[in-house]
Amino acid sequence: MMETMCLDSDRRTSERTDVEIWVDADEGGGPHAYRAMDLSLGGLMLDRGLPQPMGTRVMLELRLPDREAALCIEAEVTGTHRNRGVGMRFVDLSRAHRVRIADYLLRCWA
Repeated sequence: MMETMCLDSDRRTSERTDVEIWVDADEGGGPHAYRAMDLSLGGLMLDRGLPQPMGTRVMLELRLPDREAALCIEAEVTGTHRNRGVGMRFVDLSRAHRVRIADYLLRCWA
């Protein structure tokens, strides 16, 4: 089986940070919970694959541990990595969402 990986560092526009946060992905049949293993301003890596092909857009509810409402973000499946998970790229991230994610990442780096 060929391994697909479209998350090469040369394709990323932001550095990923290891995290353990929960994400609900609405795959058409209702939401399913996934654990995000890393996060950046450009996307995230989920702990296991979505049953969706590359390029599929999915609505995510990202629950940051800041006690505010979940962020509803559209994301695109960018690649899968056997035994690791699936990469997601954020699509048209709003300024408010970008600021909130950046604030969370800054706290992670501190």
